[in-house]
Amino acid sequence: MRKFAILAILLIFAVIPFAFAPSAAATQPVRTSFSFTADPITVEDICSFPVTVISTLNGTETDFFDSSGAVTMVLIHSTEQDTFTANGKSLTGFPYTFEIQILFDESGNVTHVFASGVVEMLTLPDGTLFISAGRVDFAAHPGSIFVISPDVGVSGDVDAFCGFFADP
Repeated sequence: MRKFAILAILLIFAVIPFAFAPSAAATQPVRTSFSFTADPITVEDICSFPVTVISTLNGTETDFFDSSGAVTMVLIHSTEQDTFTANGKSLTGFPYTFEIQILFDESGNVTHVFASGVVEMLTLPDGTLFISAGRVDFAAHPGSIFVISPDVGVSGDVDAFCGFFADP
């Protein structure tokens, strides 16, 4: 779920220019497609050891504006596939789909970032399906750049996930 943090950061900077767009042109939503592979990140709050994640994302971003042209909401619909590496071992997940909703106050400040849908989906080497799905409220995870379990919903077996990557 690093994608939520990465997308939120990228999108916040992407919509700043729109926040000052002329009001005559700023009332219609703006839809943009995206496709990218994020730089590898090291996550230290999933397992007791660092795990590196590389994510590939494809989707659309829709920016919404009020009558004065200020950004009020950003909706992201994305499909992502993650590859995890730690201690010389690697796992690549299945592509999965999610939505992100970023809300702004009247001053243009981000007030909420919510993600809903699949959080992660992969098969562990023992054949067990790891799937986390639900809703993540990024305000509940300050400083986290990747979330593998939702705040509301169902989480995959994180102990089994980390157990695979643990030193032999």
